[in-house]
Amino acid sequence: MPFIRRVRVQSPGLRSEHITAVQYSKTMSGPLTVASTDAMVRAIDAGTVIYSRHDVTGAQALVITRAGINGRRHLTTVADGRETDNLLQLPRF
Repeated sequence: MPFIRRVRVQSPGLRSEHITAVQYSKTMSGPLTVASTDAMVRAIDAGTVIYSRHDVTGAQALVITRAGINGRRHLTTVADGRETDNLLQLPRF
């Protein structure tokens, strides 16, 4: 199961819609691969289950897709049944 562990954001970087790319691994601590947000959205919408994982805190959350204000799909997370900003808490690259 893939784990998103780092994000790249465009300014101002305050919302999940600002994430432009991610670094993910196939295991919790495996080597990182870069993917665009669009590629991850396609994977999730096709049925791939992806989690975010913070390497320092160990926090994990299910990553889902949502349509933004402009209609473009983006990544966000769900923890304890509610949408959260776990992705924006991840380290930047």
